[in-house]
Amino acid sequence: MRLDRRTLMLSALAAAGAIPLSACTTPDPTPVYPDLTFVNRQPIRLDVAEIRIIDEVVPPLTAPNVEHLAPVTPAAAMERWARDVLQASGAAGRAVMAIRQGSIVEERLKTTGGITGAFTTDQSERYIVSMAGQLDLFDGAGQRSGQALAESERSRTIAENASLNDRERLWYDLVEATARDFAAAMETAIRRELGAYVV
Repeated sequence: MRLDRRTLMLSALAAAGAIPLSACTTPDPTPVYPDLTFVNRQPIRLDVAEIRIIDEVVPPLTAPNVEHLAPVTPAAAMERWARDVLQASGAAGRAVMAIRQGSIVEERLKTTGGITGAFTTDQSERYIVSMAGQLDLFDGAGQRSGQALAESERSRTIAENASLNDRERLWYDLVEATARDFAAAMETAIRRELGAYVV
């Protein structure tokens, strides 16, 4: 993470004795985030004998993607939804839940420059969470009998003086909200496109 200009300016002023070092604060303790679950949602019982979950997301592990730094990744949230909500209640066939997209992308925003910028706290980054999934049903002979698709996306900005803990909290909250959107969208798609297979 880059250091913002305001932090650099204040550090320089502190080093020069312009502001007391006592004004610096200690980092927040490492936060603990609650387990992200979907057990409070109504289960969806499908007329299949088994459910498989396939994570097709390959994180690039480099900027502008930051999902690998988040407390909970979008792909992990989608997988948890599938495990908590989808249930196999049939004698034959299978359901395959494919996690097609799960990313957090950082977008740099324009900030105020010069002396004014040193005393201005701008929103310096926008984080965009994107999720997409596909649920396919196959009969006992392996023929696809139906499909449901869903996707969701949300974004939020953060101030340039935000700490790492602040950013992790934003990522967690943003992933949680986007995952709730995805869950609602996929559940609607399942009942619309695969209603005949819901028992």
